[in-house]
Amino acid sequence: MIKLGVIALVAGLLLQPAGLALAQSSTQASAKQKVIADLKEMAAAGDVKSQVQLGLTFLTGDGVRKDDAEAVKWLRKAADQDNPVAERYLAEMYFKGRGVPADNAEAAKWLRLAAEQGDAQSEHNLAVLYTQGLGVPRNVKEAVNWMHKSAEQGLAAGQVGMGVLYENGDGVPEDPVEAVKWYRMAVEQNDASAMNNLALLLATSKNARVRNPQEAIALATKAVAAANNPDYVDTLAAAYFAAGQTDKAIETEQKALAMNPGNDSYKESLQKYLGANGGR
Repeated sequence: MIKLGVIALVAGLLLQPAGLALAQSSTQASAKQKVIADLKEMAAAGDVKSQVQLGLTFLTGDGVRKDDAEAVKWLRKAADQDNPVAERYLAEMYFKGRGVPADNAEAAKWLRLAAEQGDAQSEHNLAVLYTQGLGVPRNVKEAVNWMHKSAEQGLAAGQVGMGVLYENGDGVPEDPVEAVKWYRMAVEQNDASAMNNLALLLATSKNARVRNPQEAIALATKAVAAANNPDYVDTLAAAYFAAGQTDKAIETEQKALAMNPGNDSYKESLQKYLGANGGR
């Protein structure tokens, strides 16, 4: 069964604040320092957007010395003004223990504040905390509630999350058809994890309305092309096997195992495919 992964650091944290692209000359460097000086002045005067950008600047070390504690300082100032983006970033700092001691409960507190303002990524992340029981008691009903809110806003990660919940029957009735519906929404956004999850479901489901090994091969191939992840290669092998292409399943599983030699699940799958092929 596919499980929700542990909450990940939001990709937005890796983005450079607007107007602070990497300098290529002394003139650009001077211009950047002027932008940073202006940003500090506006942030100190209480401008919330400037506080968020300054926090991200210290987080990425773009034009300043990288300083997680200073990043937290400015993100907190913006979060204290009820800015949902700052609240989400601050939650992530607590979750990762960057600039502050790691504290899942504090992370959950800030995520909830952002989620209650409709921040889709925070809704998703809060759902994952409820799914995992991190910083909050495990509560699948709350997980479904917040995951659904994020999915309804079009967040691909939320749509994948809803697919997983329906596939596993976690907080909702187990329903592979409903899982397929949500996965497809994320696939339409070219989400590689959605392609992988949907491919595996189409390859392995016992539900005749869902099972489609040929489509599974196409989706898994696209997922592998998008992200050379051994789990995605493993899914492609499963799709080949479901379609009766045992030789390709063996060859593909061997590739997955070469990428992650210690994975017992891959080894078991390879033995299964070899056994079906007469051990050749």
